[in-house]
Amino acid sequence: MLDTHADTILSLRDVEVTFPLRRGLFSKPGALHAVNRISLDVQRGEFISIVGESGCGKSTLAKTLLGLQPATAGTISINGKDLAAYSRKDLAHQVQPIFQDPYSSLNPRKSVASNIALPLILSENPPASEVRDRVREIMQMVSLPQRFEHTYPSQMSGGQRQRVAIARALITKPKILICDEPTSALDVSVQAQILNLLRDLSRRLNLTSIFISHDLSVVRHLTQRIAVMYLGRVVELGESEQVFNSPRHPYTQLLIRSILPPDPTHRLPTLVWDGGGPDPTNPPAGCHFNPRCRYAVDRCRVELPALVEADGQQVACHAWADPAKWRAAGGQIPQLS
Repeated sequence: MLDTHADTILSLRDVEVTFPLRRGLFSKPGALHAVNRISLDVQRGEFISIVGESGCGKSTLAKTLLGLQPATAGTISINGKDLAAYSRKDLAHQVQPIFQDPYSSLNPRKSVASNIALPLILSENPPASEVRDRVREIMQMVSLPQRFEHTYPSQMSGGQRQRVAIARALITKPKILICDEPTSALDVSVQAQILNLLRDLSRRLNLTSIFISHDLSVVRHLTQRIAVMYLGRVVELGESEQVFNSPRHPYTQLLIRSILPPDPTHRLPTLVWDGGGPDPTNPPAGCHFNPRCRYAVDRCRVELPALVEADGQQVACHAWADPAKWRAAGGQIPQLS
């Protein structure tokens, strides 16, 4: 269980990120709500995952938390201070990213030591001897031998490059790590090594880690809490084992049923009630998931559900706002089957 008395290091309140759309010369301009009124508190030292299909807005949210994409509305605060009030130099000591593809995020013309040292030089510009010592300390921490100091990214494997990216993120001693699908470009065996490394570093350094992924099976034993996103909104939030063992939202249930079992003789899952994702530039009225949901009723097609408490979890589904009333009206409670 999470310590509910722990202090909040990251707080989001009604955060929105909207991109303007132009459909045609004579048509009215539209808008894509990539992040739609998300409120979330993250505790110091917590490891939390944000999961969802491609296009749900999770990477846009990650960029917004890094200060790379301004929020259209709402507030984001780190350690009680508004994100926009941080200078770029100060923000580098608060939050750092680990991106999906380490090869494209590292400078191929610089050595490993130079890639790792760059954020430290830009933010503090310490003496060269201190830079060298800090780089070697961080390399040891991520299990990179010292002989790689003068190696270039092109001479390394994918897992080794991702360790360089992790070392670079840690060099400024940030409080928060934003990990945007950092293992999706790696082999399965290497994925496990990187995930274990991230978990161990988070515990050892008391880091607050936000792990972005589209794969629920990756995050189950890695994170303490899971936030499930769908079309820019958080539709379920709860502790990891609760979300897996008792998923409340039909979309979360769909994601769990989509996980491929490790047994090669096992049949592929049959998702007979999944109608495919809607157009994010023109989301359905009411609950955005209603065209794909076998539990949807008329209310779901006209009214957007709010996040409500359901047995220790938060879920945006009308069925859980008042289950007794929902059943009395002929509705079915969403169940994982």
